[in-house]
Amino acid sequence: MKLVASALFWVGVALALPFVLLFGASIMRMATEGFQAQYINSAFLGLFCAAFSVAVGYMLRQMLLERID
Repeated sequence: MKLVASALFWVGVALALPFVLLFGASIMRMATEGFQAQYINSAFLGLFCAAFSVAVGYMLRQMLLERID
């Protein structure tokens, strides 16, 4: 069961990777084309969604580990 809990955490991390790429691409666009609203919004979206994905994976892992104890 601990293996499943760890796997769920890493699934959350894997789901966060596209959002990290979105954040990075938005920052690169802001550096080259200026601080336009669309790039700022997509940077915040990428940052929020990446944090949310990791948090959900962590929460699921904690729920399963508490159930084991």
